[in-house]
Amino acid sequence: MSGRFSPRAWPSVNNLLLALSLWCGAWKIDTLESPDGGRAALVVSVNAKAPRPLVVWFHGGIGANNPSKGLLAAQGLAAWADSCGFALLVPSAWPGSPWWSASAVSRLETHLRQVGKRRSVDTRRIVFAGVSDGGSGALWLAAQMPALRTGALRGVAVWSTDPSVLVSRGAVLDPSLLKGIPVRWTAGGRDRLYPVSDVTAWWSRLRSASVPLESRLDPEADHDMTWHQQDFARFPAWAKPRLR
Repeated sequence: MSGRFSPRAWPSVNNLLLALSLWCGAWKIDTLESPDGGRAALVVSVNAKAPRPLVVWFHGGIGANNPSKGLLAAQGLAAWADSCGFALLVPSAWPGSPWWSASAVSRLETHLRQVGKRRSVDTRRIVFAGVSDGGSGALWLAAQMPALRTGALRGVAVWSTDPSVLVSRGAVLDPSLLKGIPVRWTAGGRDRLYPVSDVTAWWSRLRSASVPLESRLDPEADHDMTWHQQDFARFPAWAKPRLR
């Protein structure tokens, strides 16, 4: 798949993506597969003159049994990644292999090896980003992948997330494993799923673990990304200095 952004690709964030894309360049979306059946999308610019740093986006809503959900998410983010100067990897998770599982670690490692063979992508410079379940997954996976933490991983950005949900799902996030990794965390004051008190408690834990945290609270925002469009537009300015 290649071309310019279609407003029908992801209706919930059309206005934001149109503003971000500015119709700069063109892109293509390649499909990557892992041995466990997971499919990921890789978005790369067709006009890039040098390898681009990588943003890995972790989608939310993993309750559907869809090992290809990342492909759909990538369609909505393609123009954004291209215009902001990133390559974009969008893996998939599903109930049998959630973000917080050994199989997800293995799958992401497979995809990063696949991406690392592309001349258009620089996997020595990576930022994780995600929303809701994907935000918890981004934090958990960052904590579980020491080889990335000590080199390539330059930061993690999340929206509308609460890692407390991992406990009921057989996992736990240890903030000490994120020591030194910059984290940008945006929460909604009216999040119908994750109370602000839970989120701010996590902010305190991260700071106590010497995690460089940039916390953002939108008092009027509910749960999903439709409430965080303006904040999402600030993400490239946060990520770019870390990806140099």
